[in-house]
Amino acid sequence: MFRIALWTQLLKNRFEDEEGAGLAEYALLLFVVAVAAATVISAFGEDIIAAFTGATNSLPSNAPPPPAGP
Repeated sequence: MFRIALWTQLLKNRFEDEEGAGLAEYALLLFVVAVAAATVISAFGEDIIAAFTGATNSLPSNAPPPPAGP
């Protein structure tokens, strides 16, 4: 019985220590977002390119060029 209480207390102390947890959580979140973005781009990359190409081709070709920079 003493061993169970000891292990319970050890695990409780281990997981209650939140020092540095915020940075680890943000890093994990950033990793998940990066993987999701890479997955979406690889799955729909050709469709996205086609949509931008179609939008570009639908613009009038006789429009004046944009003004030069500052």
